[in-house]
Amino acid sequence: MRSPKRRSRWLDSAVPFLFAAALAFFLWFYPTALANLAARVAVPLWRAEARAADLFHALALSVRSKQVLVADRERLARELEDARALLLDRELLRDENRALARQLGRPERETRRVVGAVLSTPPRSPYDTAVIDVGRNDGVAVGDIALSGSAVLGVVSKVYGPTSIVEFFSTASRKTSVSIAHQGLAIPAEAVGQGAGAFLAVLPKAVEMSVGDMVTLSGFTSGLFAVVDSVESSATDSFQRVRFKNPVSPYTLRFVEVAHRASEE
Repeated sequence: MRSPKRRSRWLDSAVPFLFAAALAFFLWFYPTALANLAARVAVPLWRAEARAADLFHALALSVRSKQVLVADRERLARELEDARALLLDRELLRDENRALARQLGRPERETRRVVGAVLSTPPRSPYDTAVIDVGRNDGVAVGDIALSGSAVLGVVSKVYGPTSIVEFFSTASRKTSVSIAHQGLAIPAEAVGQGAGAFLAVLPKAVEMSVGDMVTLSGFTSGLFAVVDSVESSATDSFQRVRFKNPVSPYTLRFVEVAHRASEE
């Protein structure tokens, strides 16, 4: 007669074989039952995983959206401060021009201005030009000056009944007579357009110039033409290359003012 200890050992060693045999029998006669059972168990887990993934994605998107909003708010705040500083500079320049005109005995004249909407800018219009919705019917004439605020942008080159074409001063190779204000001096220069609101002037190296100096259009005393962006020279060169930049991008214009230049001359 077998002892209980031997019987227990036999059962322990036989259980794995019995389980394997039962599993093989089950899979042979019911091949899909185990798969169906596994699917029933797994589906809720898959759904829970999908919900968790969706929740995590929504949470991450919300955090990212808040970060983008914060970054946009900080960027807009910086741009607003820059615009305020630029506005103060323009107002100061205009006051200085008025005082200088009074000292020279040139009475201040009222400038007739017409506001027009920009219909087309580069690249939809020819290079460095803009089409505006005011023209001969509104009193616009060839040679009138186009401005954005107090920034001088270009000159009316063609006029039609309801529309006009403005050619920007920054048109490549276009030459414009300007005056650079530096420490109370008005330095005459010739600005050569480089496109996209940029200009270049070549001056003797002995002429003092600084980044940030204001540039005005000769013969037009009520607007800012550009701001000195950089001054480049070398030890062996007797000339310096002065780069200007208009404070208003011609590609983002929505409205312009057209001033009759004859009233300024």
